[in-house]
Amino acid sequence: MSKVVCIGEVLWDSLPHGKFLGGAPLNVAINLNHLGVDSSIISAVGEDDLGAQALSEIKERGLDTNHIQKNKFETGLVEVELSEKGIPSYVIHEQRAWDFISATESARALVTTADFVVFGSLAFRNNESATAIKAMLKGAKGERILDVNFRKPFYSKILIEELLGYTDILKVNDEEIEEMAEWFGLSSDYQQAIPKLCYMYGIDRAIITLGEAGSSIYFEGEFVHHPRFNVEVKDTVGAGDAFLSGAIYSMIQQKTSKETLRFANAMGAFVAGSDGATPSLNYQTVYNTFLG
Repeated sequence: MSKVVCIGEVLWDSLPHGKFLGGAPLNVAINLNHLGVDSSIISAVGEDDLGAQALSEIKERGLDTNHIQKNKFETGLVEVELSEKGIPSYVIHEQRAWDFISATESARALVTTADFVVFGSLAFRNNESATAIKAMLKGAKGERILDVNFRKPFYSKILIEELLGYTDILKVNDEEIEEMAEWFGLSSDYQQAIPKLCYMYGIDRAIITLGEAGSSIYFEGEFVHHPRFNVEVKDTVGAGDAFLSGAIYSMIQQKTSKETLRFANAMGAFVAGSDGATPSLNYQTVYNTFLG
């Protein structure tokens, strides 16, 4: 059985209708666990009530918490405001527990056993976590998946350029690739920019979400596209993470690019139509809702 290790933030999303457990790497790990994939999260929470609640809820979801460290900082919190269309904007509080992840011996060992290692650019905003995650990525033997996550002011050209050097599979959205293309002097058309970016950094595969236009995969010199599924949106928090989870699940199953996008889009739509970033789901539920 393939193993996936996700590294990065564990936090609470404070939405108008309540607090929901979140953080992109955690969302991916929980979704994959729901799909029956052996998945783990390396992160940190505080020695506070929110940290205890996070660990309790993560355990309830069936996910191993052995590699979630505790430290003296407060547990992560993000205030989320939603537009009329359910599109989120974020206030991400700084100096939180996940900014101080350590490259412990057990965490390093776990990463070496993974077939896929998922990491996001947001977790590099603080030097301590950034240094630790880079050390773990250097020891990875499986494919390293960078989930580009542009949240102002926590990213820069210098950071993203460095992270691309650790990347085997790139997950990016249309707005992010447009900004990256401008940085690197590439065409604003993603179908021209992505192949050049992959060549520049030795990236094997790129997975691109395109909003209303669906999604694309660039793999082995070819683009494959799939339209989005229509859904009544409750909020889009975690929808991109669900999409990535569906893509990883499909790659583990050695599905074609078209099949990968089809299931990834279904996962994203399922979460967008639900409350919170990680609603209860399984393969059959998602399949029956959108693919059956």
